[in-house]
Amino acid sequence: MRKLAYAWRIAFLLFFLVMKVSAQDITVTGNVSDLEKGSALESVSIRVVGKSVATKTDAKGNFTIKASKGQTLLITSLGFETQRVSVKNDQKIIVRLRAESSELEDVVVVAMDQKRKPRELGYSTQQVKGAEIQETQRDNFVNSLQGRVAGLTVNPTSGTVGASSQIVLRGFNSLSLSNQPLFVVDGVIMDNSSFDETSDGGRGVGLASDRPNRGSDYSNRVSDLNPNDIENVTVLKGPEATALYGSQASSGAIVITTRKAKTSKLAVQYDNAFRIQKLNRFPPTFDGYTNGTNNLPTNIFRYFGPAYPSGTKLYDNIGSFFRNGKSQTHNLGVDFGIKKSIFRFSATYLKQEGVVPNNDQEKINLSLRNTTKIGKWIEITPAIAYTRTNTAKVLRSAGGYLLGLMQYPNTVDVTKSEDDGGNKLPLFSANANGEVDNPLWNVANNRGRDQTDRLFTSLGVNINPTSWLSIVGRFGYDTYKTIGYQNYHPQSFFVSTALRGSQDNYWNTYKGYNHTINATAKKTIGDFSLRLMAGTMWQDYRTEVFAVSGNNVADPNRTDSNNTAPNTRRRLLRNEFGEPNLRLLRQIAFFGEFAISYKNLLFFNYSHRFESASTLPAANRNYNYPGLSLSAIMTDILPGLKKSGVFNYWKLRGSMANTARLNTPYSTQSVFVNNFGSSTIPAYSYGFTNNNPDLQPERQSTFEIGTEFKFLKNRLSIDATYYNTLTKGQIIENMRLSYGTGFVLNTQNAASTRNEGVEIAIDYQLVQKKDFGWNTRLNFNKMWNAVVGFPANVSEFYISDTWLYGNARASVLGLGSPTTGIASWGYARNNAGQILINPTTGLPLTDGRFKLRGDRNPAFTLGIQNSIRYKNWRLSFLWDLKIGGDIFNANEMFLTSIGRSNRTIDRFTPRVIDGVLNDGFANSATPTKNTISVIPGYNDAYYTASSMPEEAFIQKNVNWLRMRDITLSYSLNERALRNLNGVKSASIFITGNDLFLITNYMGADPQVSGNTAATRGVGAFGFDYGTLATPIGVNFGVRVGF
Repeated sequence: MRKLAYAWRIAFLLFFLVMKVSAQDITVTGNVSDLEKGSALESVSIRVVGKSVATKTDAKGNFTIKASKGQTLLITSLGFETQRVSVKNDQKIIVRLRAESSELEDVVVVAMDQKRKPRELGYSTQQVKGAEIQETQRDNFVNSLQGRVAGLTVNPTSGTVGASSQIVLRGFNSLSLSNQPLFVVDGVIMDNSSFDETSDGGRGVGLASDRPNRGSDYSNRVSDLNPNDIENVTVLKGPEATALYGSQASSGAIVITTRKAKTSKLAVQYDNAFRIQKLNRFPPTFDGYTNGTNNLPTNIFRYFGPAYPSGTKLYDNIGSFFRNGKSQTHNLGVDFGIKKSIFRFSATYLKQEGVVPNNDQEKINLSLRNTTKIGKWIEITPAIAYTRTNTAKVLRSAGGYLLGLMQYPNTVDVTKSEDDGGNKLPLFSANANGEVDNPLWNVANNRGRDQTDRLFTSLGVNINPTSWLSIVGRFGYDTYKTIGYQNYHPQSFFVSTALRGSQDNYWNTYKGYNHTINATAKKTIGDFSLRLMAGTMWQDYRTEVFAVSGNNVADPNRTDSNNTAPNTRRRLLRNEFGEPNLRLLRQIAFFGEFAISYKNLLFFNYSHRFESASTLPAANRNYNYPGLSLSAIMTDILPGLKKSGVFNYWKLRGSMANTARLNTPYSTQSVFVNNFGSSTIPAYSYGFTNNNPDLQPERQSTFEIGTEFKFLKNRLSIDATYYNTLTKGQIIENMRLSYGTGFVLNTQNAASTRNEGVEIAIDYQLVQKKDFGWNTRLNFNKMWNAVVGFPANVSEFYISDTWLYGNARASVLGLGSPTTGIASWGYARNNAGQILINPTTGLPLTDGRFKLRGDRNPAFTLGIQNSIRYKNWRLSFLWDLKIGGDIFNANEMFLTSIGRSNRTIDRFTPRVIDGVLNDGFANSATPTKNTISVIPGYNDAYYTASSMPEEAFIQKNVNWLRMRDITLSYSLNERALRNLNGVKSASIFITGNDLFLITNYMGADPQVSGNTAATRGVGAFGFDYGTLATPIGVNFGVRVGF
């Protein structure tokens, strides 16, 4: 009996051991992605049913979990249908989650770092995933947004390394102030200014030489943000969306959420990218004639001499000047943590050489972000990011290498720019300063450089003491220092012999602090849900600049400020007393928001902000404005719509709000400036600018209405919006009035504008199979604008920076004119519109008046984005279409005036210009028709501005179709990863930027701007003069996760 009992015990033990082995846990790996879009899903919850074992997916959608064969994994994510997957073996589990009905989409981060479901919003928003931005491989991430958001326009200033970009939402609402949106990173405002070369006579924060924003570019500072740190970008375009941010968000807001660690498990990510760039577009030129004028040889940089003799050797100076650009980028990310405190560290190194010699950049980004939970109620999210950017710069626009390259003779090898003694090699003149700089000599000797060190810190505090009350704080300190110089060599064409060179040095320091604290209470009463929020915001931004400019350069190879003669040096006004020139803005605000919803199908929201700003006079510095919105889910209000099978989702929404826009600091007070012209003894007088002690803020009223649809089981979605913005009391700074005022420039509330537009965003999942998917997104934008209020005694307002070449500039010419107009001189005409002809020469006459000749605003724009996946392959590409909009092709006008334009090829063909003689009968019933024959080859005045004015070079209705980005990537499968110990994911990619451009533009690239992003108002987009086209680029690299 004992033996039997013993045998049973042994059998039971063996059975238990067998069962134990069979139930042993295995390591299960997998990947979760969106079934419709094919994109990886992050933070998806993976849980073993019946167990406490759980994990979440990483940024690539990958996960690892311990489970036993036969157990079930529960896979859940907000906005997607829940899936259950049985564990069968150790093969990788591939999960494709299907989106639920649209009301369960991911939450959207809106104003004040609040999170809302899309169905609640009564205004338009769009999101761009960080993965899309990183995929473009663009160093300045704002350039990756073009075409991806309806109503968003990015205007890069040139194709050089470190160039700035202007970003605008829903057009231009201010004539002389900034139209760029507010940038908010993790709830904290981040500065995006570009250094302003203009110092307004030495009183502002610019260069001591007080130059217009043309010759040297300065990066817009949000480019310091590491694109690899971006989780997603939310674009707030509507009025009610930005009302809580106040006057600084009057042009919209770009809300950025950065990547953070998800778990405390150690995870390492590394990726790299290697880029090759090439310039493939240059202003079309003609080279068939020697230097000279009127078919006579002359030693000048004009090409109206005799034709080149047969056999003349011509050099490819354009090809010899430009080089292939190259860059390398390395990104490292590390996630780690201890219990309830998790960290993410990231580092990026970028080194690039542009297509222009001596135009290089080196950048380092370091960041550390933490999320720590303290007890049950409190969560803190501190973060710190450091950036160092070092950029070697070349001159652009007037004074730049490009104009020199266009006019340099091709009978001379451009690579030979110096003699044996290292001096500028003369061509026609013994005086080096008297002739055009060799372009290679220009970029080597007229040098510029800046270095920026930036520290951006933030702290988020979330306190949730009860289920109905939350207290949120966002605190940020942003500071950077830029040290830079720009010099002109003593032998440069752009300085006189007497000056012996010139040099600018500057030290720009920015310190910005802002915080937002708010409390939100929620309550549900029956079918009603209530939310009440109240908060305060404090902003303190300080810019300090030291700058010195001087002549008589001691050593062209030195760059320190002691390199110029002491008696030639000029400093900014306060610098003369050892203090920095200062720009200071302080602002305090109190705001509140009340929201009520009914049965989760009808939503009403009202907000109000009370604000006080230091830039305004005491009597006008306190102001307030409301905002309200309404959202109605029609498919829930009328359930029959869903049952019809046509609609899966239909929403109506509308919003309206008032906002304000502030003047620049100190524009309320006229100040004394150094008067160098009156006496060698330091003297002071009022400057050119008459500031206004009675300024009020601009007031902007906007309403928008919109609708959202989803069809075909949510595969097709349409979002349409109409908006209307009226801006009254526009602050016009630097307006030219009568000199009887005692000033040249004046400041006042003087105009009103209206800006309207239609936006349509369409998302369509063309194919959604397990191994194959194709998603298409369309972003359509059409906007129009007009001046609806303007002083009757003022004929024109223009930004002087935009007066680049000849007599053309960005102007507003009274009531009814567009805000995006081009004013220029044109042909003189009689009352019937016929061109007047000089009866002596047979050449056209010009009117010598600035009139509206063009409008840069396009008829519409359309971004076409596609994402295609097949098994482990993925292809994405973005087309950018622009129809309409005029461009002043100043390059073509310049080339025509020197005989290098294609329109001068037929110079020896006689012609009679269609017009009437200006002989006293031009406006009679029988004007004298012109019959005078002209041969321009013998009278090249035909090609100059006196006979061919700026009007002739404003190209109308410029269109383009541009491939912005295209990426092909391949992710290694599970079988390949098994051979790579410790590697959880790996992929390779190749990305092309700006590879194709189809356009009717006669110049190099229609996407140009004559000024830097520091120019306020509408700026100089659509003015093409001496700026480089965007090069094409090809990137390739790998991504690995450990």
